[in-house]
Amino acid sequence: MNVLKRIGIFWFGLWLVSVPLDTAMAQNAKKDVAAGKMAMAQLTDTERAQLKAFSDRVKEYQAMEKKLPADKLSPTANVQQLDQQRQTLREALQQARPNAKQGDIFTPDVAPVFRKLFRSTLTGPAGKKIRASLNHAEPIGPRDLKVNGVYPNLAGQPLQSVPPTLLMNLPVLPKGLEYRLVDHAVVLRDTDANMVVDFLTDALP
Repeated sequence: MNVLKRIGIFWFGLWLVSVPLDTAMAQNAKKDVAAGKMAMAQLTDTERAQLKAFSDRVKEYQAMEKKLPADKLSPTANVQQLDQQRQTLREALQQARPNAKQGDIFTPDVAPVFRKLFRSTLTGPAGKKIRASLNHAEPIGPRDLKVNGVYPNLAGQPLQSVPPTLLMNLPVLPKGLEYRLVDHAVVLRDTDANMVVDFLTDALP
């Protein structure tokens, strides 16, 4: 058997091995997504309306931020310059909403709906995997969350992300805002300002 044929057989063998693995990974990902969707809580019309109102409040916040001159961050690879831009934006936001407090966006009306969504997903088919993922994530450090304050990762700790199977059941956020988990709390974080917009305690059971 010549060298070219041997090489061809070798690569064909690798393909046969990789195809089942890729297929298995894709199937597992689909299963996780399906499990997350299966765990979606059954919401009443009132609860859906509360989530819609939440999304409206988020859009109002974003619209307010876009009107600020400091909202236009300049692309830079300089970490100190980026931190200064973030601080400038954060200070502008603090001045624009000086009376902001916990519960302004995660209002008492929508808070139980979020807790219901988290509880439904974490007790569903994908719950065990989600909890394992959360347990392996690095803590971000201090737990003293404060509305309008800096998101507490000043020491450079990794940010604990929200697993996709949890995100898929939550209201979609516009660009520039994201959900973050701090222990059992869920935080609405402004990524450009690295600021806590609002947070909900005891969100995760």
